[in-house]
Amino acid sequence: MLPILCQEIEMSKKRLIFRWYFIVLGYFSCLAAYAQERTPLIIGVAYQAGSVLVHSPKIRHLQGVKPNGVEINLQYQTTGTKFWHQLYKYPRIGISFIAFDYQEPILGKSVAASIYINKFVYHRVQDQLSVRLGSGLAYFSNHFDWRVNATNNVISAPLNAVIQFRAEYERMLSQKFSLVLAAGINHYSNGGNAKPNLGINIGTLSLGLNYYSHRSFEPLIQAWPPPENKLSFTISSSAGIKQRNDFDTLTYTVKSIALSAMQQLNPKSTLLVGLEGFYDPSLLPRRNWDPRVKPGTSPDIKRVALNFGHELALGKLGFGTYVGWYAYRPYKSDAPFYQRLETRYPLTRNIYLAAGLKLHDLIKADIIEYRLGFRFWRKNRP
Repeated sequence: MLPILCQEIEMSKKRLIFRWYFIVLGYFSCLAAYAQERTPLIIGVAYQAGSVLVHSPKIRHLQGVKPNGVEINLQYQTTGTKFWHQLYKYPRIGISFIAFDYQEPILGKSVAASIYINKFVYHRVQDQLSVRLGSGLAYFSNHFDWRVNATNNVISAPLNAVIQFRAEYERMLSQKFSLVLAAGINHYSNGGNAKPNLGINIGTLSLGLNYYSHRSFEPLIQAWPPPENKLSFTISSSAGIKQRNDFDTLTYTVKSIALSAMQQLNPKSTLLVGLEGFYDPSLLPRRNWDPRVKPGTSPDIKRVALNFGHELALGKLGFGTYVGWYAYRPYKSDAPFYQRLETRYPLTRNIYLAAGLKLHDLIKADIIEYRLGFRFWRKNRP
């Protein structure tokens, strides 16, 4: 029986390698096709030396863990075909694949895919300095399991969100190749969908090589659109799933409904002010066991908040940063303020989808929210 099982495992490994071979082959075939069309593409390969950053006393057992990683990325140099390209000084848009070996049985290995923007802050013919920000999804081979991996209190589920930030220095070696040095931080977390979820931050130093399909391009310059200062109103609803703590294995669906007004200041920036109501059933068991609650009382768990924030437009995408204050909060279990990072994409002029991370105390992830909204524009006066 054991030899047959071993043969099955070996066959599974071969099939997996076979599939990845064709995926990688197809990936680079697409790159070759793009390069022939004279699209400004950059292919990069880099080695990453990492170190786990201990951001809480609860993860001191991971101090000294130094993962090693490899990154493959593809970047597209924007040329001004869209008006927002020139707004941001012709940044690069890329997709990155990063694999880490943590050299620690608690964490195992991870692979991540993310989409990013790379914006120049200093640029000359031979060298340039840029900052890069991206987000995506990551898979961890090892995660929390009270039976076999109880000390992994940073990653509680196989699938996680990843946020990447780094600064890059690039030096041209020839017309086709450049050397890249970078320092950055990778953050992995599931946003509270499962517990424990302290998240993990990895500081990285990278050394890589970039290949250019062609380097020179003539940026297009488009006329600025006339100022509109558009005012719009939205109504939206969100939902997300969270786990209360390590010992409560149930999951709870958190819902919200929001009304807001949005004032566009310019093609980049829009301000928002709104009113939002929350219903979080995970507060019920917490309230029932809370020693601060007076015996015989049951404070209302519903919440109503005032929020305001800013949305940065990047083409059709909107990246919002918001702060909210709970004006109505009879059961006071968390901080009176919350923060939200949200990405919005319009399906039509009046319907949009959004996904965001809600936090308390800036660093404590509360929930990942998925939002459907309707946007109504104020009619222009004749």
